[in-house]
Amino acid sequence: MQTSHLLDTTLSAGAVMGEWHGWQLPISYGNPQQEYSAATTTAAIYDASATGRLKVTGSDGLDLLHRLSTNAVENLAPGQGTNTILTDDRGRIIDLITVVNLGEYILLLTSPNQQERIIAWLDKYTIIEDITVEDVTADSAMLGLVGPDAVRVASAATGVAADELQPYCASTVDNTRYVVRCDLGTVPNFYVLSDAGTVSQVWQSSAEVGAKPMGLEAYQAFRVALGVPAHGSELGDAYNPLEAGLMPAISFTKGCYIGQEVIARLDTYQKVQRRLVSLDLPDSVESGSRLMQDNREVGVVTSVSPLPNNGDANGQRLGLGYVRTAAAAEGAPLELEVTGEAASIKALLEPLGPAA
Repeated sequence: MQTSHLLDTTLSAGAVMGEWHGWQLPISYGNPQQEYSAATTTAAIYDASATGRLKVTGSDGLDLLHRLSTNAVENLAPGQGTNTILTDDRGRIIDLITVVNLGEYILLLTSPNQQERIIAWLDKYTIIEDITVEDVTADSAMLGLVGPDAVRVASAATGVAADELQPYCASTVDNTRYVVRCDLGTVPNFYVLSDAGTVSQVWQSSAEVGAKPMGLEAYQAFRVALGVPAHGSELGDAYNPLEAGLMPAISFTKGCYIGQEVIARLDTYQKVQRRLVSLDLPDSVESGSRLMQDNREVGVVTSVSPLPNNGDANGQRLGLGYVRTAAAAEGAPLELEVTGEAASIKALLEPLGPAA
């Protein structure tokens, strides 16, 4: 099990620890509902150590990523970044990644435990290109600041003008720390990348200006409420980017990439078979539950909020899932296959926002 460089700091803040993606991380700080409330009303700080961090050096890094992934990344200037998707030759998702040009090197933010697969994928298509990819996840530290007040907190804690950072763009602090804006849905979210020696200082500074610690239980509830997909649940090689509603991370004009032909054909002929949706669910539901409509299976639950009543007026749990396109309509009634309990579609999701 990997240990975060923030372990002592989070334990001092009252963290209850647990295992997540092979890391020992805070599950809660004693009251997940209050932690969730901080993320939705003010600002919360959380340990983001499990997020994969790859350091790409060499003159051909952006060019190779441009040729392999769904979005246009080759012209990112220092400080700029964007989302893009690595897909296989069937157009299925390998991972949704964030590419940030930090000047000295290219930073790739990946889903937890996807670093080795992505390194292998890039290496597979590297022939004569000048590119080196290094996994720096264990050697670096990263925390997250999220919430309506996160812009103020990030500015005060780091000295960066966070309000001037566009999504996926970065700013440097003393050449030792980087602040990257990666909003979660419509809510401001900032990652602070640091070395092991200074990350605790950033945490303490953030707490001093009002950020409240948030554990994984509250974070997962927050993610589900915002309709943010996670690898292994809503993202992975079972799905394609169009099903996941990731249109802003796809360029239909930049030319070829791995899986491009399949994705273009699905878009052109409107052959997307299912859609990512948010769900109102009964309290007893679990991930993997099958969804029915008119006695036919039409979908599956992929994530369930660990917190009841987190913003849901009906008193049910919120969830995410995939539903067949023909049945995917806001407010459409569903039921669980095993219990027959009622569920419904809350909204069709566009996790990165609407297509440009």
